[in-house]
Amino acid sequence: MPMTSSAMSRSAAFPSFTSEVAERDLRLAFGRFASGVAFVTAEIDGVPEGLIVSSFTAVSLEPPLVSFCPARASLTWRRMRAAGRFAVHVLDSRHAAFARRVAAPGADRFAEPLRDALAVIDCDLEAELPAGDHHIVVGLVRRVHVSPHGRPLVYFGGTFGDFKRSSR
Repeated sequence: MPMTSSAMSRSAAFPSFTSEVAERDLRLAFGRFASGVAFVTAEIDGVPEGLIVSSFTAVSLEPPLVSFCPARASLTWRRMRAAGRFAVHVLDSRHAAFARRVAAPGADRFAEPLRDALAVIDCDLEAELPAGDHHIVVGLVRRVHVSPHGRPLVYFGGTFGDFKRSSR
């Protein structure tokens, strides 16, 4: 059954809604969907902030929109939103150790520079919507830089891996 806007409104209106689906089972089911991994960054008063997301997705070509979903409890996102803009760095499979290190709460996410992202997408903050225990953040794309080489970092079943093209 497709989710309608009224269904989304109900879930946003009732944040204490309890599902009969066990959280463990839900995490396992969500983990069966492979996703790319991105490092979202912003600068506030000269101080860089960043967070790892596996919820990044393209939304629209016209206008050019992307989205990601930070946790509502994320202190980092609370600081980042004040910038009014952000950059999405699509991670290469070589960035797995970086992603593991900077995903930890309180990690120094800028101790070593991130190099050779598969793409960097600069955005203005277009919208932010509450959705359960996360926000849906929508960015209006202003600039892109795409690397011609590399393999994406993939998140699946709670671990990082990489993508191999089918031989077909």
